[in-house]
Amino acid sequence: MKQTQKILMLLFWSILLQAAVIYLIADVMDIDIGIFSGASREARFLPMTLMILITLALVPLSLRLFKFRIVADDLIRRKEKALQKWGVIRLCMLEFLLIVNTLLYYFFGFESSFGYLAVVVLLTMPFVYPSMTRCINETEPQVEPEESHQEEEEKQEEEEA
Repeated sequence: MKQTQKILMLLFWSILLQAAVIYLIADVMDIDIGIFSGASREARFLPMTLMILITLALVPLSLRLFKFRIVADDLIRRKEKALQKWGVIRLCMLEFLLIVNTLLYYFFGFESSFGYLAVVVLLTMPFVYPSMTRCINETEPQVEPEESHQEEEEKQEEEEA
């Protein structure tokens, strides 16, 4: 489990480092990468709309990915291998969103919509931080609250009988 956690941690920090490098190149070093900054409002509409829709689809998907039955069963059955596979998929979805939105923010000459989308992705990163505790918890079977409540009622009925 430790090896898988290290791989996911490396990927997590490399995503943030990539975004920081883009920021350093474009903002701090003041290198002009606004290749589409003179684009018309109509030319900005399609990439902006696509990235808004893709971000709105992939952020909740990445946050809920481990709750889907197929993924949850795989995590319980194959533990480390499944955690590495699905953890990398989840982090790569967020990486794609963060890097593309950050680049488009600068490519379109500080277009705020792309900046806000990148910030949304940055705000989701703590929720997928691959700590050892999270890695262990995500590979353990989850007891549903309703099931545990039903089990308690059954035990009480058995004790009464």
